[in-house]
Amino acid sequence: MATRTQAGGFRKLYRGETRVDFIGQRKKWYLVSAVIILICLLSIIFRGFNWGIDFKGGDQFQIPVKPGTTLSQVQSAVEGTGVTVSSAQTAGAGKAQSYVIKTQKLTDPQRNAAEAALAKAANVDESQVNNNEVSSSWGSEVTNKAIIALIVFLAAVSLFMGFRFRDAKASGAAVLALFHDLVLTAGVYSLVHFEVTPGTVVGLLTILGYSLYDTVVVFDKVDENTRGILGTSRHTFGEAANLAVNQTLMRSINTSLIGLLPVAGLLFIGAGILGVGTLEDLALVLFVGMLTGAYSSLFLATPWLVDFKLFDLRYRNHTNRVLNKRAADARAAANKAAAAAVPSGRSKGAKAAAESGDVTDTEDASVPADAALATAAAPRTATKAAAGKRPAGTRPGGGGRSNRAGGKRRH
Repeated sequence: MATRTQAGGFRKLYRGETRVDFIGQRKKWYLVSAVIILICLLSIIFRGFNWGIDFKGGDQFQIPVKPGTTLSQVQSAVEGTGVTVSSAQTAGAGKAQSYVIKTQKLTDPQRNAAEAALAKAANVDESQVNNNEVSSSWGSEVTNKAIIALIVFLAAVSLFMGFRFRDAKASGAAVLALFHDLVLTAGVYSLVHFEVTPGTVVGLLTILGYSLYDTVVVFDKVDENTRGILGTSRHTFGEAANLAVNQTLMRSINTSLIGLLPVAGLLFIGAGILGVGTLEDLALVLFVGMLTGAYSSLFLATPWLVDFKLFDLRYRNHTNRVLNKRAADARAAANKAAAAAVPSGRSKGAKAAAESGDVTDTEDASVPADAALATAAAPRTATKAAAGKRPAGTRPGGGGRSNRAGGKRRH
């Protein structure tokens, strides 16, 4: 039985026949998202980010991997010289595999000591230790360009959504969902304290495209279901939008899964199991961002669109009109059912009263047939009884004559 029920649920999901109340329960989604965003903001403010040397400046050492050496040994050798290691990871594969050690900005004596320790721990000659000094100004330039790219992207999204759906409310809901995805993804990066690199910035801009795609798919179905809705009285705008989300639910799930599976492979297998550290910054931001984008498109973007629409008096009046008509139809159906429940022996007037809605209790509204007949016969019985009682000294049919006491009869 359980297997059959699950199969039926998957069939409804595949056909877009689910009836999840995304819109009616939107206050719950708002509360959950508000709590998550608050945690992310607190982490960003008080914990901050683990900025890479591309943003804060520093030194990067790259050493070939030799048999019998490990990344932890190399890292410990550098830290033994009093140098703080900001990140240590393995890059490349096969014979081209190498250790990448990043530190804060070093002086010449510190740099020479670190190179010697690395060469000894990695079992290589000092000439094979490559050192690159990264200036913090380059990281600042990357940050500024990323911010400019983000602003241009959001402006382009607003124009596109407004033009595509002919409504500023749709573009506002979509941009708000994108901001939600940005803050949540940045908050996760702050919580796990992964190193922020230029790859992270590229990944952050990439996830906005995924999030926007899911939102456009759902909004397109909402636009189709609500076209001309103000001239009808069958559904409210919120109900039509909720139907659209359910109809596109399977498509959103498929799109998200297809995108998340390879990214999950990069994050959990490539970076987690195989230890390819150069993948973790890009893989994490893509994984979190794509997951967040799918969530916001279903649970936030469309509910926000409904709320923005209800700021318009026309949509509020339409919603009230639909709900009032629905309530009137329900009352009429209830009165009709009550009239149909009246027994055939009851009076026609009682049935008419029940159908018109003047009587609320059909048991008190009608009188049994026997009681009605008894009531109708009561006046006639009273008349007969009155006729049977005559005054003293009268006789029936006597024309009103009276017999005088002691009177004599003439012959």
